[in-house]
Amino acid sequence: MRMILLVSILTAILGTTLYQVKIGIDQRESELLALERDIRSTEREIAVLEAEWAHLSRPERVLELSNRLLEMQPIPEDRVLPIDAIPMRILPRFDDPVTDIGVITLLPPETAPRDLTRIAATPDDRISLKTGSTTPQ
Repeated sequence: MRMILLVSILTAILGTTLYQVKIGIDQRESELLALERDIRSTEREIAVLEAEWAHLSRPERVLELSNRLLEMQPIPEDRVLPIDAIPMRILPRFDDPVTDIGVITLLPPETAPRDLTRIAATPDDRISLKTGSTTPQ
């Protein structure tokens, strides 16, 4: 008698647990299907937007819009400068003990403090590491 009662209670507990697991799986499956529907819908929207972008960014349409709205003209030749007109950047001398070129600081292998050479508007500007004063040479 006890055995039958024990097996009945165990069967009821296992049946309830199995039912709860089934309900949880069904709920997660419905959430998965909803997410898959959302993904397919979003993919269709992306495809439509890509087709619209391709249509709107056609070169002949962009050229017609730029001619009509911007009224742009070609640059006259007297407005174009030769490459020699561009000022060249001052390059550091790599025999300097410490060279500061803006973003990159090149340090020597020794750690003894010496003069700091700053690359600035004029290549002769020097700054002393000990005093911090700038002295043109």
